[in-house]
Amino acid sequence: MKRFFFILVMVTQLGNLFAIQPSRKPFLQIKIDGKAYKNGDNLTVISDQKLMISIELVGGRKDFCKFPDTYADISGTAQILSRGSNGLTYESDGVKSEWKLLNETVLFSADEFVKVNSQPNQSTAEIIISNAKFSQSFVKIAVKANWQFTHADKITMEENTAEGTIYFKVAGTSDVWFSSKNIQANGMKNDEILEKLTVVQSEFDSIESSLIKMKFSAVQQSVRTLQTAVNEVKSTIDNIKLTAPSYQSHIVFIGLPTDIPYQDLGKLPEIKMIWADSETLMQDLKMQLGKLLADPSKESKNELISLVQKCVDWQYKLPENTFVILSRYLPDLTVETIKLPKKIHSIAEDKTIADYTQTLNDFGTFLDHRIEQIPVELQKISSTQSRIQAVRLFDGMLRSYFSSVNWAEWKNTRE
Repeated sequence: MKRFFFILVMVTQLGNLFAIQPSRKPFLQIKIDGKAYKNGDNLTVISDQKLMISIELVGGRKDFCKFPDTYADISGTAQILSRGSNGLTYESDGVKSEWKLLNETVLFSADEFVKVNSQPNQSTAEIIISNAKFSQSFVKIAVKANWQFTHADKITMEENTAEGTIYFKVAGTSDVWFSSKNIQANGMKNDEILEKLTVVQSEFDSIESSLIKMKFSAVQQSVRTLQTAVNEVKSTIDNIKLTAPSYQSHIVFIGLPTDIPYQDLGKLPEIKMIWADSETLMQDLKMQLGKLLADPSKESKNELISLVQKCVDWQYKLPENTFVILSRYLPDLTVETIKLPKKIHSIAEDKTIADYTQTLNDFGTFLDHRIEQIPVELQKISSTQSRIQAVRLFDGMLRSYFSSVNWAEWKNTRE
């Protein structure tokens, strides 16, 4: 008999446990043209389209008042006098208690591509889609409900709040809402994520700049900062999905901040080799130039044109963007003093010399300068080639990291 009584008590307690549940966190029920949507949903619309949106705040204290049998932890002796969305009144041990909704404020907001016509604190509004060109827009709704609880002579206040966002995409348009050198995002635009992506791009740029300046200690710190910034993008997306499970945004990371220096690293050996060849070439051209007659003749002019052409041919053997590459790492290298002056260069193209004596002197001066500078330049190029090898280490670190990112896409821009 005692065992039966114990089981009966346990069953009764379990029944009470399941009957009393915690109230749901306040949230919005959103309807557009009578159809229900969830926070974060994305609607495809057309220009100038008009829609009607209606909002209802549910959960929170409203759950408690509407369904006291499920959500209200009230003694079994309490008598429910009234219940509903706007309040709950009950009496227990001769004392009357009341929950009362004092007011509810509703605020609609949108960007410049959507107009919202609404009355103060009304739960319905008209939405008008702009005819301007845009890929995505939104309407954000914020609701605040103020409740008052009266028990005997004691009064306390409570506030329930909830927010929701509905996104609008124009049919037939791209949904790319963020695009930079190394990042692209499409889907539903979000200002928090945009802010985080801007930080990521800034770190990409910082690493590239430090690598080019060969400030490798700064690069090491920036790599860690970049990884943290990328991880914060994921955390932000995850947090948004907690309140808006239907939120969707596709992030694409493009290339690595090491791409340019890594490609430059591959070209420097060839540049160095051709640069070394120029030392012998310039000395040889200077010697042949000294054998030309001071006075112009058909033969001497043709020979001078041939010497200029050999200098031009050397310049054309250099890898593409050689002078751009060198100027990145050796800013004190004056490109204008390395390239043939335009006036002399044009002789190889036109196959004619207007002023033989002037050309002879100018070309000789150019060759003297090059013969003097090439050994210095070669030393600088060789030093740069050695120091920039550190790029391989950082490139491997970053390649491994972005290859492991499974919540976003990474596009490798190098073969």
